[in-house]
Amino acid sequence: MKGGRPRGWGWLVWLLVPVVLAGCGRRGGNDHDDARLDPSVSASARPDDDGEGPDIGDLPVPDVEIGSGGATGDQGSGSGGAGDTETEPEPEPTDPTQEAFRAVVRGTCLPVYRDGDDWNTSVPPDAVSCRSERAGLFEVTRTVTGGASCPTGTGRDRWSHHSSVTGETTTLCLNRVWVKDYCVLAEQSGDTITSVGASTAVDCSATEVPVPYNQVLVVAAVYRAPAGAGASHCRTGAHDNRRYWSLLADGGATLVCFTSRS
Repeated sequence: MKGGRPRGWGWLVWLLVPVVLAGCGRRGGNDHDDARLDPSVSASARPDDDGEGPDIGDLPVPDVEIGSGGATGDQGSGSGGAGDTETEPEPEPTDPTQEAFRAVVRGTCLPVYRDGDDWNTSVPPDAVSCRSERAGLFEVTRTVTGGASCPTGTGRDRWSHHSSVTGETTTLCLNRVWVKDYCVLAEQSGDTITSVGASTAVDCSATEVPVPYNQVLVVAAVYRAPAGAGASHCRTGAHDNRRYWSLLADGGATLVCFTSRS
């Protein structure tokens, strides 16, 4: 019996020795073997000595598409972003009356006239044929701005508009188109007509006229002026006993004859 016990314990010792050796090998070589098996791992990607994770500054930045539907793209410089502070420029101020004056075409005729010192309208009306039979009719000879002047003389006038919006002045230079059988205003002293309102027009049956006028004259005829033209050239024949007054328009080229209304 004593001789069999030692022999049984011996086998048990030989069985435990390999197990103990295998356990020691795993515990002692684990860290070294891991680094050797993965040589691509850089020092910055390994845990630091203090146990913290990798440095964020060493990580690659993902590409972000500006203007995409993501939250980051919405904060970009797109037109709908919250940071878009660009504003539309305010339009330049305009003056419709000034635009109407500047739109008048040279050489066209306007149905306008003075009803005293003032024009009968504040805005140029639509142009009409220069052959129209109207009490007041003027041909536009030019349009000027600022302080430019217009030609002067009998039957010539200027119609200006100063814009309080733009501060600019626009002027239409006008020349009267004389039409037979229509009436104008005049000033009379005794039997003498002292002046004719060459830019005026009035109803031939008017009973009241604006100051300083006190008479109404009828345009009896319009002629190409002969040499030395005057009221004597207005008579239609030897038996025409009417009283005439006359003026020379268009720089002396046109003779305009007037009579008093009957």
